[in-house]
Amino acid sequence: MLQLIKLEMKKGRLAGYLWGSLIAYFFIAGMMLLIYFVDGANIDEPAFRDHADLLSMIDLLVRATFIVYASVLLSKLIIGEFRDNTIALLFAYPVSRKKLIFAKLAMVFVWTFVNVIVANLLVDLILIGVNSVAGYLTDPLQTELLFNHGLNVLMQAFGAAGMSLLPLVAGLRKKSVPTTIVSSIAIVAIVCSNNLGFSLSSIIAVPLSLAALGIMITYLSFRNIDRVDVG
Repeated sequence: MLQLIKLEMKKGRLAGYLWGSLIAYFFIAGMMLLIYFVDGANIDEPAFRDHADLLSMIDLLVRATFIVYASVLLSKLIIGEFRDNTIALLFAYPVSRKKLIFAKLAMVFVWTFVNVIVANLLVDLILIGVNSVAGYLTDPLQTELLFNHGLNVLMQAFGAAGMSLLPLVAGLRKKSVPTTIVSSIAIVAIVCSNNLGFSLSSIIAVPLSLAALGIMITYLSFRNIDRVDVG
């Protein structure tokens, strides 16, 4: 399986994925800095009341970004190949079809999981560093807060990685790239939207349950792929 993942990453040009992730990091950091400096000094309605709010907003934006980013990867690695029927050529190799598909899915899952963690870490460091100079947030940055935030990021990263597989089900039905991406945006709008300081994803059981659902439905969708005519 690991060898298949390595081959798929070479085939898909790993450098392109890395540049995409770096652009996403800069986008998230830029958005957060914009919010911080535009609303940070607003005493009446501040964007962030404390460091907990700041870290929570970063995590929310990171997960939203990489769930949509994962749908683009799924479109390229799977949906596009089924649509163009190039998957038939791939399936001609003497390797289990199920292993080939699951290698692609595992790559998207791990890529999303890792990027959510790395992006959180980098953007957290940038905003905490900026705040240490600008000083809009005056509450002390406690070790307990950082520890709890780290645990939450790990669980949310798993949730985001699992949820990122859900758009594949909708996209695969029509073999449509736009449907896959729009489905991911719909998931983000429902789960990651911030309504008066509350989002569904703040209830950790929601993203974890959706992650389990995404993994289960994806498995069921491809469990008989070895016996299916894809021509």
